[in-house]
Amino acid sequence: MGYKAEARRLAAVCMILAAGVSLSACGGEAKAAGTPAAPLTASAESSVSGYEGWWNSTPADGKTAGLPQEAVAVNTRTNTVVDAFSRRINDAGRATLITDVPYTVVPDPSWPADSVIIIDTATNKVIEDFRVDLDGNPLR
Repeated sequence: MGYKAEARRLAAVCMILAAGVSLSACGGEAKAAGTPAAPLTASAESSVSGYEGWWNSTPADGKTAGLPQEAVAVNTRTNTVVDAFSRRINDAGRATLITDVPYTVVPDPSWPADSVIIIDTATNKVIEDFRVDLDGNPLR
């Protein structure tokens, strides 16, 4: 199994295990992959919000080689950044704010409509996408 597939599997297992656990560092909310933790806002003052998945998880062994160091989530309806992630900032003990990761969205016609896309800022490549409703909630 490739590293990326193993990282996805590990992230999924961790999310399932965390679902029943109250995570005090995350405001007491357990979050499933690709699920917003709280209403998404562009406010820098928002507490925990955004999407979680393999791109912003850390394997149990702590090895993050090959995983994005920084990523943004872009809503393709509005072409705006709705979430950001920085390993450097998170490893320093604080949540990443959207304003911490300066990123200029350049819409691409190949992006899936009505979705949130996750972009690795180092490569500017879409590394994940999922359809969302008008409120940004993932569609299953």
